[in-house]
Amino acid sequence: MKQALLDKKDIGKLLKSAAVDSPVYAPVMGNSEIEFTRIADGSEAVSLEYSNLKLSPKGIFFPQTETLLTFDFDAVEDVPEPESGIVVFGSRPCDALSLLYLDKVFGPENKGYDDPYYMKRREDSVMISLACSEPCRTCFCTSVGGGPADRKGSDILMFDLDEGIFFRAETGKGEAFLEKYSSLFGEPGADTEKKADEQGNEAALSMETLPVDKEALKKHLDDGFEDPVWEKLTQNCIGCGACTYLCPTCYCFDISDEQRMYKGKRIRTWDACQFPQFTKHASGHNPRNTKLERLRQRFMHKFSYLPENMGEIYCVGCGRCVTNCPVNIDIREVIETFAKK
Repeated sequence: MKQALLDKKDIGKLLKSAAVDSPVYAPVMGNSEIEFTRIADGSEAVSLEYSNLKLSPKGIFFPQTETLLTFDFDAVEDVPEPESGIVVFGSRPCDALSLLYLDKVFGPENKGYDDPYYMKRREDSVMISLACSEPCRTCFCTSVGGGPADRKGSDILMFDLDEGIFFRAETGKGEAFLEKYSSLFGEPGADTEKKADEQGNEAALSMETLPVDKEALKKHLDDGFEDPVWEKLTQNCIGCGACTYLCPTCYCFDISDEQRMYKGKRIRTWDACQFPQFTKHASGHNPRNTKLERLRQRFMHKFSYLPENMGEIYCVGCGRCVTNCPVNIDIREVIETFAKK
């Protein structure tokens, strides 16, 4: 696969050139923190010296709120056309991997049906990921099939090295991107790739690995459905849904119609299994009426039901739920509890 080296001062030039041809999303300083934002000029993007962002790029392809269509009485007036050919610059390998999992849910692999809004945005998209040289203390990607320099899901994997930013294409789309903007790149040195691999290996070795065996963990969770540990966890949980809203692999949503007189729009909005109304039936019955049942559902879904239905643990070890839980519920401790049973 094609490789290239970019002078760090030329990142802005690369992003500006790419933004002329495609919708480009890069890390930009918002009101209080760095977030992925569509840019028009490379100078808007921050330097590559940042840790995991609070919000993953999931919202670029699966927005928190989006209009599916507008209507007038019984006639559909407009179905918005999502943008395609999106370039995401500076995501982490765990977030690139999470999109592969969402592809399984929203793509035709899921029983032959696909979500046209999500899949249109993913069409011809290019994920340019930045390998982690210093993983956060809450990261555990190596425990769930990933790694600080994992290639899965990335079209290009970048490494921030002393001599510059090393770009390594991982797919044909990545090669085409590097070729298209080849005038901005230089040739990497003979040992540049070796340095990049060493950086990735050192980062992986610095991380604590949890005892995760997919099949064993599923069995222990299934056997422990009525385990008293769920009651203990529930005592702290406040049901805020932060863990699900920040998770790059959570995909639950609600659809509602907003209208005035006969005109209106149909809106899709993220939802969360931690909310009391999430499973409430039209009859008024709620099969998960207690906080314990809702909290348990989150872990069972990721580590039992989805491995059975999709063949994957739907957790990439990004650590966002650990960092941002207001009552310090740690998904790693839950995993360890059941892994050791």
